[in-house]
Formats: sequence, structure tokens, C-alpha cells
Amino acid sequence: MKQHRITGAAAFAAVAALALSGCASSEGGASTEGAADLTPITFAVTDQTLSAATASYATVPIDLGYFADEGLDVTMQPVETALSGVQSVVAGNSVCTYASVATALPTVAGDPSITIVGSTAGNMFRVVAPKSKGFTSVADLEGKTIGSNSATATGINYAIGGMEAAGVSASKDQFLPVGFGAQTALAFQQGEIDAYSAWDSPNLVVESLLDEELVNLDSVMNDLNGTSTFVCSTEAVENDPEMIAGIWRAFYKGAVFAEENPEASIKLHWERYPSAKPTEGTDEEQLALAVRQLSTRLELTGGQGNSGQYGLQTDEDLQQMVDLLTEYGVIEGEAADYDVATLFNHDLTDQINDFDPEAIRQEAKEYTAE
Repeated sequence: MKQHRITGAAAFAAVAALALSGCASSEGGASTEGAADLTPITFAVTDQTLSAATASYATVPIDLGYFADEGLDVTMQPVETALSGVQSVVAGNSVCTYASVATALPTVAGDPSITIVGSTAGNMFRVVAPKSKGFTSVADLEGKTIGSNSATATGINYAIGGMEAAGVSASKDQFLPVGFGAQTALAFQQGEIDAYSAWDSPNLVVESLLDEELVNLDSVMNDLNGTSTFVCSTEAVENDPEMIAGIWRAFYKGAVFAEENPEASIKLHWERYPSAKPTEGTDEEQLALAVRQLSTRLELTGGQGNSGQYGLQTDEDLQQMVDLLTEYGVIEGEAADYDVATLFNHDLTDQINDFDPEAIRQEAKEYTAE
């Protein structure tokens, strides 16, 4: 049977149609005001709980009109994992997603249907331990039991890599899946785990439940850049680069606004996605924790890359990251398998940065929720 490959504008139309069909979020979603004049697209959010850390891009660009300014009516579709987000783009169910490099890079290297068009600064993955333990570095965890959210969590490889780089032996056998939140806190309280390897948001939730400071342990992994990537449909990048640049320009406008006014961002986020609001603690405690989650994420990843532009890290830093992550198994394969100069497409960087951050900061300072 002869097969036909859709190309050109027809391909992008197919992507947009698939993204629109059956992919609406169960709550919230895109604003419908003036939607008839906007292009509908779906963005896969790789955080199924739509935690506070997603407020800067899952809510602020919608509610402040940054997506609409780009001519876009964006529906945020929560998915379970970074892999689910990347697969959603591959399948044409989403136009773009924001996913870890450990997941995105091997897929992009083997599948030309998706493209990495940028990355955020910093690394949100951290190994933490209660301050009372006295640990200061991942090197202190040799022979200790480390919690993870699942048996296949990326955080396991980050922890092992950091430990081996620090000169101590590490094994997957010393990791215990303890989920998130209350389950993790209980594992600490019952002495089942000595440390926990996940990322900023769940780490802060566990800390609040324990009512004890969790220390970020020193690791060579902490200072990496470019570990979270912007993954988009290659057809869309080729056929409508202005739209793709607009998505990520709005993404960074949201980050700048949320960094300046995290409290307003969280309140907007909870109004759009009520189930994202915690159920325990007073309103003041809930807001304080959420603001800290969002601010921590933005402090780690929300600013300009080390190149001086939003979404752009230097090739040297990207290659250093890939070399380290492949050496310690965070990314599968060998460093030679990944040429960052070709696997990261930075053609849209200038367009993504075509906005005035100071104007957004001023807007955030003056913003008051209705």
C-alpha cells in the first residue's frame, strides 16, 4: 500500500487539528474571550497536578493576555510525565511541551518530527535531607537509603551521578520509591529514608509537612544549565516559526511577571485550576508555600540563559551537561551520540527575546487581582 507523508502547511493544519481534538484540560484551559480570532493550540504540561511551580506558564500568559497578544488560544493539557509530554508532541496531540533534557534529547536524536527550540537555565533536580541529619553533600549518602518518587524516576540517576562524581559508590538498590508529599514525609519520620531525590516543588511540599528544613545537598549536578527544554513539532517550527516563537515569548513574559508578583500569579493559578490548591493548612500557609514553590522554580530556571538571552545556553555549557549526564546514565547512550549544535535549534532565540522585560515587571508591580 502506498503511503503519503503530509508536508508543508497541510502538516501544520493536521497538528493543530489534533491538538484541538479531545485534549482540553478538565478544568481551566484556555480563555475563550475573543477566541474566534485566535489560533487554537494545545500545550502539554508535564506536571499532572498543575503545581504552583507551573503558574508562570500554565496560567499567567493566559490570564494576562500574553498568549492572546501572540494570536494564540492555548489549552494547557496536564500529562503525567516528561515522556508523556514528548510523546504528545510526537503524536500530534500537542504543539509544544516543556520537558527534561534527559527525556527530550534521546527522543529528538532519533525522531526528526520534534525539535528542541530552547532550554531554561539551571537545574530543578535536587537531593535533599533533613538538616538534623548533618549531611552537606551527596558524598555523605554512601550506603544510605534515598527516597524517590518512583522506581524509574530521573532523580535517581541525578543522585547516582552526583555521588559517583563525588567519588563515592552508589547503586539503584539504595533507592526506595516513596511517592510524593505525605507519603515521603512519613518515610522520613519512620526512618525509612535518609534523603530524597526529586525536584524543587515536591521537595518543598515534603519540607512543609515535616516542619523541618530540608537541606539541598551539594552535587556537581546542581550547577548544570539547560536541563529543561522547549520541545515542539518540527512541522510547526518549519511552517509557522512566528507562532512557536510567540509561545515561548509568552512563556518568558509569564516568568518575568511571576518573579515580580508571585502572590498574584498563585491566586490566578488557583482560580483557573482550583484542584491545584492544597487542602491542608490555613489559607495563609497554603499561599506562603505556593509562593515559595513558584519563586524557587523561577530562581533556578526562570532567568536568562548563560548566553545572556532567555532560552539560550552556550553550546559549551550544553555539551558539558550532555557529557556529564551521559557519563553517569542520566541520559542514555554516549556523549558522542549527541551533537548539541545540531540537536538544539536556536534559530528562534532572537524572536523569543523580542519583548521588554522591564515593561512586564512594571505591569506586575502595578497588578492587583480583581
